[in-house]
Amino acid sequence: MKHNKASLAAAALLVGAVSLVGATSASADFSPQARDIVGVGSDTIQIALNNVADGAKIGAFNTPGYNATNGARLVSFNALNPSVPSNSATTLIHDQIVVKPGATPITRPDGSGAGMLTLYGTGNVAGINYSRSSSALDAPAVAGGLTAISFGVDTLGVAVSTTTNAPAGVSLAQLVNIYKGITTDWSQIGGQSGTIVPLIPQAGSGTRKFFEAQLKAANGGVTVVYPANLVVEVQEHDPLAFDATTAAALTQPYNAANAVGPFSIGRAALGAGPASVHIDTALASDSSASFSAQRAVYNIVRTADMTKAFVTNLFGPNGFLCSPAAKDLISAGGVSQMATAGAGGACGTTTNTTTGITNFTLS
Repeated sequence: MKHNKASLAAAALLVGAVSLVGATSASADFSPQARDIVGVGSDTIQIALNNVADGAKIGAFNTPGYNATNGARLVSFNALNPSVPSNSATTLIHDQIVVKPGATPITRPDGSGAGMLTLYGTGNVAGINYSRSSSALDAPAVAGGLTAISFGVDTLGVAVSTTTNAPAGVSLAQLVNIYKGITTDWSQIGGQSGTIVPLIPQAGSGTRKFFEAQLKAANGGVTVVYPANLVVEVQEHDPLAFDATTAAALTQPYNAANAVGPFSIGRAALGAGPASVHIDTALASDSSASFSAQRAVYNIVRTADMTKAFVTNLFGPNGFLCSPAAKDLISAGGVSQMATAGAGGACGTTTNTTTGITNFTLS
């Protein structure tokens, strides 16, 4: 199906209340330099990493990033080509990028899983130093010799259209039944009549992996299997998935007022434009809380590189991402900085397993 990006004014989340603010992100890919520390991968945390690298205007002040005072640049390729406007029907997915001067072009990695694949095995790209990830390592990445280093916390909710037929709250138990095809109409759980359209991010998305793990846990530890033709795959954090005109024009058309899908609350708060997104806190009709779940976010490196200066200086417990200088830059990217170990947190904690970090203490 066709994937697009647009203003988050088209989406509404079922978990709290925020206003849209101007997103800070790269407007174009950078020109590669030989000493660059290059990252790819997750859409969820790409704005936070762009801020950490280049700084950002926070309020009335310009806050400098890592690159203001360090010799080797920290750089990060967005999951989608940033030179095409986010509300454009021609937004580029899987275009070619050059990560170091003179290097062979590669396909732009779109999502956490795709980013990890550039660090080991047959997909290994020597010019890529780290990958952004909104989920823990998967088994192949563990076997491939990768290490995940935590630095922040994101909260996942679910999005619906501003003209939705959904009720004010949707619980995790209700989402399980929706994605299993048991609950098929919003009127069954307190909403207006309308056939529910469950959305899921593209394969390899860290958000998809994390959301499906939440469904599995709530389904008695059994993987939720989607009935044929029930779930529509969309680009991660794409608000046009909830836009009536776009949804009607897709290869697999649907009524956007009936759509629901996982969406980072932090990413929603960074939508470009002055409009507000309503985030309802009402209980679901089964008297349970509306779905939300915290998750750690990571930078992934090759375990063989753990002793290199860029890992220590950037990602380690005493590195820039865990420092007070990075806190507001990370926050302006829609992610909350973890507290350091000395303050009871897990910033800079490493893991070589598929078990994610669950200490969400903030700085």
